[in-house]
Amino acid sequence: MAVTIKDIAKRANVATSTVSRVIQDSPKISEATKARVRREMKALGYEPNYSAQSLANRMTQSLGIIMPEADVAIFQNPFFLESIRGISDLTNEKNYTMALVTGKTDEELLSRVKTMRRANRVDGFIVLYSKPDDPIVDFLHNEKIAYTVIGKPQQYVSETTHVDNDNYQAGKDVVCYLMELGHKHIAYVGADLERTVHKERVRGYRQALEEAGMTVNPHYIFGSEFTDDDISELFRLQPPPTAIVVGDDMIAMSLQRALHRIGIRMPEACSLISFNNLILADMMNPPLTSVDIDIFKLGYQAAKSLIEKIQDPEEVTKHIIIPHRIVERASCSRIEE
Repeated sequence: MAVTIKDIAKRANVATSTVSRVIQDSPKISEATKARVRREMKALGYEPNYSAQSLANRMTQSLGIIMPEADVAIFQNPFFLESIRGISDLTNEKNYTMALVTGKTDEELLSRVKTMRRANRVDGFIVLYSKPDDPIVDFLHNEKIAYTVIGKPQQYVSETTHVDNDNYQAGKDVVCYLMELGHKHIAYVGADLERTVHKERVRGYRQALEEAGMTVNPHYIFGSEFTDDDISELFRLQPPPTAIVVGDDMIAMSLQRALHRIGIRMPEACSLISFNNLILADMMNPPLTSVDIDIFKLGYQAAKSLIEKIQDPEEVTKHIIIPHRIVERASCSRIEE
């Protein structure tokens, strides 16, 4: 005769509802009770039927992962791969699956999110980015669909569970790091103000310079789209920058190539520091000093928070900050007066 949850409950001296919650890994059940129930499940050779349980709970045991508007660069960016790896690690623990949601425009993305939700293909969504006036976040919030955001949301901030770094502080920290090396003329390349993460980093950069009594030179600040001529013009300014803060490692890779083409040596003529600490940072020449934002943990915590919200709609809203640290490599050097 097949083993049932009633058999497990009797052996563990708990209610059948408790066994069900242990199978769902509910946060409402203590770790000690979970361990006792799982011991009995193992002793009796019980294998949970997740498909039947999902049907009974009207859940899909699946999460939708919403990418930014998709182009080739998005899929080549290791940030998204690493955050998805963190999500995958947690979903495997909880016996959930993932479904990527992509689109070339906001409208296409929104249409696919609506289709997935109305067809009951997923229980909730993780938004892998944050930007102002996002129609996808508007839809998720207004329809009361469970979701979490990686990054600081620009809508419904107090009501939205999100996982982020303190990007404002990180922006200040990199400037302070460069000033400790003696740099006074510090530019910023990659100021993509459409994305909240870059907006916050630029805000921190500006604040650190102002607190040090330095003027923020608007000609020192570039977006993520630049040419060799733009970078040459930057170094023709008086005084030219001796260091550059870069929006992220992918932009830094392009900037490093541009500096090489126009004959600016790193770090002798210009130091470079960036954000994200992707694997490619260690492979650049010279290796890139970068801020490690623990991308894996961003994804892991976003998935954990979402599943907790799915299992308990009354779960409190969380604002989780993942610590960052500067990883020093050879792209920055001390400057002598």
